[in-house]
Amino acid sequence: MVDGGQGAAMRHGPVFRWVTAAGLLLVVLGFVVWETGPDHPELEQVELTVLEEEPDGTCAVRWTDPYGAGQRTGPYRCDPDRDPLLKDTSEFEWGSLGRDIGHVVAEGDLKGELYDPDVETAADRAVAVSDALTVSGVLVTFAGLVCGGVRALIRLAGLTGWAPLTVRRAERLREAAHGVIREHERAVRAVRDAWQPLHDARVREELAAVPVGRLRWASVPLLPVAELQRHGIRTVRDVLDAGAWGLADTTGLGRRTAEKVWSAARRRAADVAEDT
Repeated sequence: MVDGGQGAAMRHGPVFRWVTAAGLLLVVLGFVVWETGPDHPELEQVELTVLEEEPDGTCAVRWTDPYGAGQRTGPYRCDPDRDPLLKDTSEFEWGSLGRDIGHVVAEGDLKGELYDPDVETAADRAVAVSDALTVSGVLVTFAGLVCGGVRALIRLAGLTGWAPLTVRRAERLREAAHGVIREHERAVRAVRDAWQPLHDARVREELAAVPVGRLRWASVPLLPVAELQRHGIRTVRDVLDAGAWGLADTTGLGRRTAEKVWSAARRRAADVAEDT
């Protein structure tokens, strides 16, 4: 006969299989939401003229719509930690207006509108839901496997203690539970490894579309971008490919000036990589 504890364990055994199945279902749902959810909109980088700015970064800005709507104005959250030269330019010839970098939506009904990264979009919500479902699914699956293993041990232990076969089965169940977590970690690493080259290639494409003239305001005194263009350096990617030494040799610029241009290009590349 089976005692009360064993009987309860046997009666509730299928529950843990359902728990494990529910966890796997949550993982699948998380993947489906991530795969079918809305994408983030395509963006185009623009230079912003800061008309008003509060200490917390709240700004009123003006920008030129790259899609033909002319100059537009609107609210924006400026970077309060950007270079002070971009905040207070009253000592220079272009007046007291500040500068910043922003992005406009490049597609859909909001084409040309200033993009605010602080405003949550449908794509952000889809990613958050996908992450929550996946993490919850892994945890529920792990709990189902562990509890199912414990139930199996109770059922097989009997009244005479733990049998060697039961111990070996428990070890296998524990390894299976840890294997779920290891497989999830390997899957995440595989996705990141596959994503990185695609991301790098997209960043290079974006930098090839950024004229070198955008670097003019990156330093004081202003950088000699016209000299770069005369020697065939026309985009930010051209600057990065040439390097500081290559710029100095190709254009005849001084070493310090070439390093300033190259550093400005690296900063722009970092901004593009973060936004791509």
